[in-house]
Amino acid sequence: MIQETSIERVLNRLEAGEDDFAVEIQDFAEAQPALATYLTNEEHEILSEEERSLLLFGSLVIYQSVQEERTDGVPVSEAMIGQAEEANYALMPEKGSFRDRLTPFFEDSEEEELLAFIEDLISAEAEEESISKEARAPMFIALKTVVDVLTD
Repeated sequence: MIQETSIERVLNRLEAGEDDFAVEIQDFAEAQPALATYLTNEEHEILSEEERSLLLFGSLVIYQSVQEERTDGVPVSEAMIGQAEEANYALMPEKGSFRDRLTPFFEDSEEEELLAFIEDLISAEAEEESISKEARAPMFIALKTVVDVLTD
């Protein structure tokens, strides 16, 4: 399980702007090309530019947090991403409040800290109205998919 301290360390470093975000994204894309393609494909074109930036930011935090605690760093495949995404969509109930719809993801997860980070990120941005109501579930699924393929 990825620890909260790792997530906070990566988040603080990225938010402090110590490193160039574009360079960080480029490094991520080179290390995980299938994942970068997944995050920037037309499926996510329903997201606004700000929402897509937040999706990349969240993915970068997840990736770097996993890298900090694990050294395997094997590139994931399109098939792995597709299977994880499909399983995540199947797990999300269609009705209920956003937070209630996330409950099944937390029930048997070994990565509760990463899931809590995703939930907090989306909820905080939703309160600031940076994320549309329609974008919340697809963003959560995409970020949860990133967690699944990087931590399996």
